[in-house]
Amino acid sequence: MADYGLKIFDSGGNVTLDLTDRITRLRYSVIATAGVSDSIVLSDIDGKNTCEFGIEADDVSVPGLSHLVSRSGTTISWTYRGTTIPGDPFPSCNTLVLVFLWD
Repeated sequence: MADYGLKIFDSGGNVTLDLTDRITRLRYSVIATAGVSDSIVLSDIDGKNTCEFGIEADDVSVPGLSHLVSRSGTTISWTYRGTTIPGDPFPSCNTLVLVFLWD
């Protein structure tokens, strides 16, 4: 068993990515702008496994809601959550979107 690594679980508690036993590579990354939804088509991920997620890219001392990141076929989408209203207690934030790929 490794002393380091990254494990990602789905909502059912199943491991979806375990960097201690699979060779992965970062396929794509982008900073998603707060309040803006977008997507990209990555044709080379067809038939391959991916793990995609977003983490807050702003000053973490100021809470914000990161984008929801998902995959459909070869399209990776990120959808902002929260609002763009200044002073709202649940603002959208800039999000670092990461897509890891393995065969």
